[in-house]
Amino acid sequence: METDISAWYFSVPKVTRYMVTAAFGLTVISNLGFLPFLSPYNLILDYYKVLHNFQIWRLVTCVFFFGKLGFPFVINMIFMYRYSLQLETGLFDGRRADFVFMLCFQVAILWVVAFFMQLLVLGPCLCVAMIYVWSQVNRDAIVTFWFGLRFRAMYFPWVLAGFTVLMGGSPVLELVGIAVGHVYFFLEFTYPPTYGRTLLFTPQFLKNMFPDDRPVVHGFAPPTRPTAARAAGGGGGGGGGYQWGGTGQRLGGD
Repeated sequence: METDISAWYFSVPKVTRYMVTAAFGLTVISNLGFLPFLSPYNLILDYYKVLHNFQIWRLVTCVFFFGKLGFPFVINMIFMYRYSLQLETGLFDGRRADFVFMLCFQVAILWVVAFFMQLLVLGPCLCVAMIYVWSQVNRDAIVTFWFGLRFRAMYFPWVLAGFTVLMGGSPVLELVGIAVGHVYFFLEFTYPPTYGRTLLFTPQFLKNMFPDDRPVVHGFAPPTRPTAARAAGGGGGGGGGYQWGGTGQRLGGD
């Protein structure tokens, strides 16, 4: 059993594995109180502490700390694992540096938004931002939500916001995530073919840290970033149907 769990864990792509491990571990440890210096109060984003007390770590911990343990935390972990995995093995397959850059770009925008909106944790927003990018890449896929509700993937982020409202919560984090995901998708896939300019470039140091792991085939052109048409048409993990918390298999498939 332990061997099976270990084999599954190390089979998960590196970025997804590290990100989910950091989020799960940090949130659980802080809630259980094993390490006093990892109390929730020391992990949330507090710009006064960052700017006046130089507690720079809060800029990172607020991304991986998801607040109290409970059902929302479990759902966020499922979403983070599932859609990070879909992007890393789909749209960003073999382009790990570009995937890391997307995450860093979205987190940077969230820092700015959090400064004005006084957001304390950014992890849920980042999850929705990833879901938004995935939903645009696979906009015609069919998603099966709770109670058998089925709809096109392009509506998934909005369904999440609406579901939060129905559960008596505030959709602010979902709406912020949608906005951040849209900014990235527009600048990466919509703006370049429309205006003939590319605004987002993955820094070289990220490419050095996360080299492409696609095999090099001599005699052919090197792989390029997906075009806007491919991104909008389902180039990031297939155009079949998905269960929001399932295995991601095409409906009716093997």
